[in-house]
Amino acid sequence: MTDAADPAALRRRALPGADALTPLDGSDWLARVLELVPHRIGRPYIWLAPHGGPAMVGWGTAASFSASGPRPASTAWQQFRDWSRKLDSDPLAFGSFPFDPAAPGRLVVPAVTIVRTAQGRRSEIICAPQTDLLAIIEAGRQSTLMRDPAAPRLREVDCADARRSWTSAVSATTTVLADRTAGIEKVVLSRAVDVVADRPLDELRIARWLGEHHRDCWTFSHEGLIGATPELLVEVSEAIFRCRILAGTRTPAWEGELLDDPKERHEHELSVDSVTARLEEAGLNDPHLDGPFLLRLPNVTHLATDITASLDPAVSSAHITDVLFPTAAICGTPRSAAFEQIRRVESIDRGRFSGPVGWTATDGSGQWGLALRCAQLSPDSRAARIFAGAGILASSEPDNEWHETQAKMAPMRQALHHG
Repeated sequence: MTDAADPAALRRRALPGADALTPLDGSDWLARVLELVPHRIGRPYIWLAPHGGPAMVGWGTAASFSASGPRPASTAWQQFRDWSRKLDSDPLAFGSFPFDPAAPGRLVVPAVTIVRTAQGRRSEIICAPQTDLLAIIEAGRQSTLMRDPAAPRLREVDCADARRSWTSAVSATTTVLADRTAGIEKVVLSRAVDVVADRPLDELRIARWLGEHHRDCWTFSHEGLIGATPELLVEVSEAIFRCRILAGTRTPAWEGELLDDPKERHEHELSVDSVTARLEEAGLNDPHLDGPFLLRLPNVTHLATDITASLDPAVSSAHITDVLFPTAAICGTPRSAAFEQIRRVESIDRGRFSGPVGWTATDGSGQWGLALRCAQLSPDSRAARIFAGAGILASSEPDNEWHETQAKMAPMRQALHHG
């Protein structure tokens, strides 16, 4: 389904004052550009890649393209590409899709997008030709003055059955995993915590804090879904594919166990295999694996493996996303059986948690992460649901997995206090 304005109404040009932004690292660039977002905009589109990678902020809607079912990202991207053929310059679309492909996700082309392809490159703005760029800058200055400097007061909604429900779901799943006739090796279960604020939460402030404190992650905001994911599902740039696979987790104090722990290594291998087994179907060739290695984040340490491969220029990041998703890192092994076990025992609707989130261009390039370490804000931004998951094997202990999810929720708990 398409909802689009006249595509001729967008043009790419240099952002006034761009020279001052060129040398900034990603988090500083994001902080400066967020100051340009008008105060009336409560739901910006944000993507910030680590280590000087692509950075972009958008607001408003020029066009949107929704899809569900088989190959939803590819379907929406094809709509976006067809619409954009009337343009003189290439737009960018931000996207997010649910964990359950039966639910619709969408790509959005903002009315205004500020983008920098890499640190050291010029920042540009994509918007209507008649847009007064100096007025945007002045409105941004006024918006900065109007934002509430006081931190919100937060209250977590107590759910007396949460721990018991988690224990029941994990125990039921380990029983299935222990039954070799079932043929399931891993299932990823998730849970959520609801938080209520005394005033609307400010997504710009939350994103700024995440970008500053989680510099090895991909910071994102898309229609109330906001977070900083350490897991890159797909990157396509100049006919090269990259991804980062995570599975196996410890708190920093116990990270030394990761590389030698049989359970964590096996969980990680299953996640890597779920990607490598589909590389050919995705149109990827000559893969190179680097890992597993320890990825140290402020709250947890993961086993990580990076994969690079070559691809035909005709293969889009959306196509690869549809083929690889869901990986064993957020669903399980085998995919269909693990998904059914999740539906049987998981007590929450994941929504877009653990689904693909990212951006794409009309040439098929783009970056897509898995929506992890995130929260979904309510429509009025006065409440948020924080998500986290854990990979369950036959040897998993409910208490250990509970504590893992607690550690994974820490970044968003902290970020919301800065909103």
